[in-house]
Amino acid sequence: MFHRIQYFHAVVECKSFSDAAKKCQISQSAISQQIQALEKELGVVLLLRKRPNFVLTPAGNYFYENSRKLLSDLKEIQEQTLHLHKN
Repeated sequence: MFHRIQYFHAVVECKSFSDAAKKCQISQSAISQQIQALEKELGVVLLLRKRPNFVLTPAGNYFYENSRKLLSDLKEIQEQTLHLHKN
């Protein structure tokens, strides 16, 4: 789920599936599939797809805002773990 959340954030921040795919170095279809899998896993629609753009649903906006802290915390945990390992 961690990578799916990262992909979701990339889509929201880039405001584009294609730009997010480039940023994440995966295909546009793969990032779209990952977002769909995240939505299925959560049981909610996060994005309303309106070609060529999308709109965050209220659930999507809530998930985005609240998962930012989660991603930040995970990044910090990874960095501290590596730091402890090196010392």
